Amino acid sequence: MKGRQSVAALGALHKQFQADLANKPKVTALVAALQKEKVARLSIGALQKEKFKVPLVSPRVLPSNVNPIKLVEEKFIKERGDPTGWRGKLFNRSSEIGVRPGDVIRVLYQDKSSFTGTIMAIKRSGLGSSVRLRSTAAQLGIELSVKIYSPLVRTFEFISRAQKRARRAKLYYLRPDERK
Repeated sequence: MKGRQSVAALGALHKQFQADLANKPKVTALVAALQKEKVARLSIGALQKEKFKVPLVSPRVLPSNVNPIKLVEEKFIKERGDPTGWRGKLFNRSSEIGVRPGDVIRVLYQDKSSFTGTIMAIKRSGLGSSVRLRSTAAQLGIELSVKIYSPLVRTFEFISRAQKRARRAKLYYLRPDERK
């Protein structure tokens, strides 16, 4: 019985194959239409990409121990924030020309204004690195926090080194005591 069913099944498959061969022009026309539609979609996509200037970048597989945000920040610092590397050296902890808390620096902005003050604190955190300066004007204390890689800052000028090395990283004791 099994043999007869398999022969019958083979016969049915053969008839199906013959019918598909008879409908071959219809199938090829359908395939050609689908290919034209695909080409049309691709050309529309290409026009949209040209219009918006979307770069075609293949996704990269990063190792699991690499932080992609940190990579983007480093690239931005190298290209726009500090192309010469001078700001990085100025605020580097291990650099000989590096500034420390207690030193006096002047910040020159793009709009030709400036601020001179004593460094109270340096926050080193990649693109978000900042320095807190304190100055007094007319017996009034002024504090200013400046982003190191800000495009608004033209340059930092080193004015003077602290007379004694500060024994703290944050010199908040320069603020007057409000409790007295």
